Amino acid sequence: MQVKKDDIQNKILTVSERMFIKNGYENTSLKMIADKSYISKSNIYRYYKSKDEIYETLVGPARTEILKLTTVFFTDDFIGKYTPDKCEEVSSILAGVFSEYRSGVLVALRSSTGTDRKLVEQTIIAKFIEACPIYDEDTKEMISKLLIYGITEILLKHSDKESIERELKALIYYHYLGLNGLKDILGVG
Repeated sequence: MQVKKDDIQNKILTVSERMFIKNGYENTSLKMIADKSYISKSNIYRYYKSKDEIYETLVGPARTEILKLTTVFFTDDFIGKYTPDKCEEVSSILAGVFSEYRSGVLVALRSSTGTDRKLVEQTIIAKFIEACPIYDEDTKEMISKLLIYGITEILLKHSDKESIERELKALIYYHYLGLNGLKDILGVG
């Protein structure tokens, strides 16, 4: 039985995605991808020039959408407006993007030294530091990294939009409104 070219290509992407998320991009070799895909390493080269090309196929669209988000969230419509309605809006927008591009975002965030992880971190940290009313730069950087960690954990544990949105909502409320804001949406007394 002949396996179709599209099936092999999809298998390579699916296996690569899982392995990049589990092991990180740096700790996944083409040989490992080939072995898990039940094809030869040389056969991968028929579909992709390199591991970097596989990575770009998985992460490129997510990167584009994340960069678009920075032009939405770091505007006068959002900066300094830490209200429940803005938290709802941010959560909803993020959930839409993160559920649609979940795999690509996770591949980028799970790569410990990858350029995209640094891009996401540096963009969020720089924009947050710029917009945050706190004066201490180290504190703002720490808060930004905790937000990125929270997003990563949510995406690792949830794959459907509803769950991602629910968890992001709690994270965003906590991030912007603190424990009292979180208490309000969770109804805890």
